[in-house]
Amino acid sequence: MKIAILGFGKSGRSVLNALLEKNQDEVFVFDDSKLPDEPNFFGGENAKLFLEMDFDLVVVSPGIPKHHPYIKYAKEKNMTIISELEFGFRLAKCKIIAITGTNGKSTTVKLIDNILKKAGKKALMCGNYGLPLTKAAKVSHLLDYLVTEVSSFQLEFIDTFKPYIAIILNISQDHLSWHGSFEKYKKAKLKIAKNLTNEDYLIRNLDENYTVAAPNVIGFSTVRENAQSKITQKKVTINFREHFEIENTKLIGIHNMQNIAAASLACLICNMPKDTIKEVVMNQETLPHRLEYVCEIEGVKFYNDSKSTNIDSVRKAIESFENKQNIVVILGGKHKGESYANLMDLLTQVTGVVIFGEDRGKILSELHKLKPIPLPAINVKGACLAAFHIAKPGDIVLFSPGGSSFDQFKNFEERGEAFRAECLAFKEEYDKAPRL
Repeated sequence: MKIAILGFGKSGRSVLNALLEKNQDEVFVFDDSKLPDEPNFFGGENAKLFLEMDFDLVVVSPGIPKHHPYIKYAKEKNMTIISELEFGFRLAKCKIIAITGTNGKSTTVKLIDNILKKAGKKALMCGNYGLPLTKAAKVSHLLDYLVTEVSSFQLEFIDTFKPYIAIILNISQDHLSWHGSFEKYKKAKLKIAKNLTNEDYLIRNLDENYTVAAPNVIGFSTVRENAQSKITQKKVTINFREHFEIENTKLIGIHNMQNIAAASLACLICNMPKDTIKEVVMNQETLPHRLEYVCEIEGVKFYNDSKSTNIDSVRKAIESFENKQNIVVILGGKHKGESYANLMDLLTQVTGVVIFGEDRGKILSELHKLKPIPLPAINVKGACLAAFHIAKPGDIVLFSPGGSSFDQFKNFEERGEAFRAECLAFKEEYDKAPRL
């Protein structure tokens, strides 16, 4: 078989290694970046040679959008196109728990993985969190579960992908430039359930208005009394195979209660003891860059929520704190399409707003009716200083950008590390300063 790999990041590399181990196919690698000088490797300008070739199978890395010229060409030539997720699924030898959603995926993956391991099961995190599924599949014969974080990019090009448990945490506007519209983005997310059988389960947010067909639907909700899990701002109640409550966790906010509910339901399907579930959840720390407490300076607490890369995640971050009038919010980054004006109902309640980054002008224009007027800042350092200037003792500075990090950073992790470093450096400098 003649196979093309589009994109040579960690997903593309995992596919290449798997194919080389089989040594049964003719494999070609294409990437817009420079590639090693190896046979059948086409990087940079040479990658365009893809448009002159024909393949039996094209494996697409998640960073390549469906409107890319190579994808269009492959479709016109009726080539079979699959994602690395689909490729890895075909190699997997154990049950897969797949988690998707606009926000909360990594926290839910971590919770499920920790619960399974605490109960003595052999599990491995993979997909967008950890190893690519293809690489994890190599050791899957030794495992009970692969706990897989799944993006809309990966789901766009699946065919037979079928997890034992599929979880849809939430769907809100994101990645509009990649998918073209919210409806297309939502359609990609819902593909996670398209191949489920009577032996499989779908866990979903019953508060969200979409239709998805699946034989065994388990739900969590803030309003539906008959849901298998009822959630409030601080408590999760489970009514599925077991009855128990979880509250006063280290994870704050109703969005984290949704994550806890989904993880608990998944582990109950896997017959994990309720006491193990409760123990792990109660001890689960916040993941880095997700409402992560950094430090306190003169009574002002700084929180790092750099993972906030869409408007809905900003909303959930602000709503996680009881006293919104004590919050100074730092917004910014690279604009992703949804207007920041959709946050006006919350931003009118906070103490102040600071906007940094490449698209600060565009965001400022969307919030031109906001009073007091948001303060602009060029970079993270300037944003930290401006926010501290606004804040008073007892306030919270919430770094929850809402935009992608690619204007000034490689990823949200690097952006979050920059915020943390600036806060800690500022604290050290402030603590050393003489007091009158």
